[in-house]
Amino acid sequence: MSRKSTTLLIATSVVVIGAIVFFTSSNRNIPTSDQVAGAIGTVDKYRSEQITPSDVTIPGQTGDDVFAVWLDEPATLTEMANFFGRLSPQERLKYFDRATPEQAAIIMERGTAAEKASYFERADAEERVDMVARMDSEERTATFARVNINAASYDRSTVAERAEALSRMDIEGKAAAFGRATVQEKAECLARCDAAQRVQAYERADAQERGEILGRSDLAGRVDLYQRLSAGEKAEVLDRMSVQGKAEVLGRADYTEKAAAFERADAQERVDMYERLSAAEKTEVLERVQMSESDFGRMDLAGKAEVLGRASVEERASFVDRATVQQKAELFGRATVDQRVNMAARELAGRSELQGRTELQGRTEAAGRVSEASN
Repeated sequence: MSRKSTTLLIATSVVVIGAIVFFTSSNRNIPTSDQVAGAIGTVDKYRSEQITPSDVTIPGQTGDDVFAVWLDEPATLTEMANFFGRLSPQERLKYFDRATPEQAAIIMERGTAAEKASYFERADAEERVDMVARMDSEERTATFARVNINAASYDRSTVAERAEALSRMDIEGKAAAFGRATVQEKAECLARCDAAQRVQAYERADAQERGEILGRSDLAGRVDLYQRLSAGEKAEVLDRMSVQGKAEVLGRADYTEKAAAFERADAQERVDMYERLSAAEKTEVLERVQMSESDFGRMDLAGKAEVLGRASVEERASFVDRATVQQKAELFGRATVDQRVNMAARELAGRSELQGRTELQGRTEAAGRVSEASN
């Protein structure tokens, strides 16, 4: 390589390195979103920050909704069984019909012989023949003998003829045959029963099963059941929410409720929230309470907390927005029963409405795709 080429290469390298250094140092001086944020003293500038998984620092906690912990705790399952008693049979069936085939089969096995015989009668011809075929030879022989079914003739018959013969079995025989049904066959037989029979069957579900069945209902169904609780029962449910669940409810409260939550914060919590404001926001808060930054900085913790308590309602609400997940959960827990119930009621209504809009949008989009495909 010539001397001229070498010199050119070195010069180019120096320029590139210089450019990298310049842009790196410039980026360090770009203000953050907090630094360029405007004042927080008016309602139209109030904002509610969204909680992200990274905010959660407590091991084992997840973003459970208001019902998740409620339904997962064994201690609350008996409560769930009692809550079902407040529903009409048709309302209970709305939840019960969400049982899995396995649950339905277990619950049906608790029925009387007459009920099991009625389930057997809901089976189609092939299902009846299959159930009887699973009976052991002694049980089948005894059953056939009681109703004069000739085993040899039965074996030579068609499926339809066999099913007709089996319809003559007594209650004990039909109940025994139903006991040999598969899980899926039992669930399908129950599905063919009328509403009253299905409710009668599901009423035998224990507390654990009822809690699990309710856990599979949609949000609107769970909200409906929750709204039937007394204020004290609702508060107990809310007390068992996860840390993040409590924080989310407070995070979506209105600014007056957040300002009230700030009043329940101790001195350290108040100052911690204030310290998370941007520099511009801190300045405006202090100007509003006629306090210089230097004077505020020299005050002790109690003095700073007292000054922050003189901030506007909107500003105090914005302080709470800057609280950690743990702090929000604790502030929510310090609210009165009525305050917690009211905040949760709006949270649930909002979730239910959002779910409804999402489902409607999904159906609309699906209908649009079908229309496009047909064209």
